[in-house]
Amino acid sequence: MTNGESSDAAAKPSASEPSPVWANFVVTLGLWGLLLAVLNMFSAATPAQHVSWGGLLTFEAINPAFGTAKVDFHYEPLGDTIFMAACLAMVGFGLKAINETRGVSEWATSLIVNDTWTALADPSVGGGQRTMAAWCLLLGFAFYFWFGINHSGWMDVGVYSVTIALVAAGFALNHASRVPPGDENLD
Repeated sequence: MTNGESSDAAAKPSASEPSPVWANFVVTLGLWGLLLAVLNMFSAATPAQHVSWGGLLTFEAINPAFGTAKVDFHYEPLGDTIFMAACLAMVGFGLKAINETRGVSEWATSLIVNDTWTALADPSVGGGQRTMAAWCLLLGFAFYFWFGINHSGWMDVGVYSVTIALVAAGFALNHASRVPPGDENLD
């Protein structure tokens, strides 16, 4: 580096590098939180009660998590505003990191157009592991949205356990299908 160059230019990743894993996770978590917040305000997050985000996130240290009876529309100015602001901040920080590496539009396109989803019908794309990964991911997300829409159970422990098992298996199989082959001889 010469005296005129900035150390920031050397540290900035190129546009072809993938976005950091934490950025993808933070954006997904923030968008999911916003979805739950909006559903909660319109009495659709749980079948019978509204969720108090302060109570839920503090394990009921400050107030009960599920206390208010369900009505048509319910907005708690302090709790809902803080929760939605935190979710928006997570989405903003994650998208900023994604935009610095490869761009938000390229990232959003890569969520739909990639070799994982083509493996749903073509095992030759990544082998049996990637085909199973794609099916686990699809079934996990489809089950969560189906149960949430049909039973207003977006925050149900049972639906979370099924969804997490399928999605985690899908991510694990997807990453395992991309591991390069090792040595044949283990001696």
